[in-house]
Amino acid sequence: MKYGLKSVLTAVVLLVAACETHVEVPSYARITFNHLPPITLDVASVSAKTIYQQPLIAPNVEHEFPVDIAKTAENWVNGRLRAGGASGTAALTILDASVIETKLAKETGLTGLVTTDQGHRYDATLTATLSAEDLSKQRAAEATVTVKRSQTVPEDATFNEREEIWYEMTEKLMADFNAELEKAIAEHMTPFRL
Repeated sequence: MKYGLKSVLTAVVLLVAACETHVEVPSYARITFNHLPPITLDVASVSAKTIYQQPLIAPNVEHEFPVDIAKTAENWVNGRLRAGGASGTAALTILDASVIETKLAKETGLTGLVTTDQGHRYDATLTATLSAEDLSKQRAAEATVTVKRSQTVPEDATFNEREEIWYEMTEKLMADFNAELEKAIAEHMTPFRL
């Protein structure tokens, strides 16, 4: 009896294990800027900080993204900016790195039964200020940039499909951010360009 119960329990465990569906959760690479040419400023140090606080409640969903937008913006400093001077500082301050989710209206009636609607829209905003100052040389400069991206997701998207769309959205947002910061540095940070 003792061995019979043990055999039945082992068979049940093996049967349950065989029936499980394994869903692979993808991993996403950090978005970096090291492949782009560096921008050297006439300062002794460069830094980045985020003052934006994620609300962690709807309609904000940036905390659910597979790659953190604010941290990726901070990574921009490490990838693009170089300190090439003897004094002064440059700092990138992330003011907003939000993503708002909006539920979209769906088709009703017979049309709604045969169509796949877009279920949600995601609106991302990234705002940051790059400032530089050198008190010994009595110089200061500042530039603020804002970039936005919107993306809809089909109502039947799986968790993995939605995360992939969010990752691609973040990549595009960061490409826009990089381009806008390049322009802002060229226009507003001339006294600090080397």
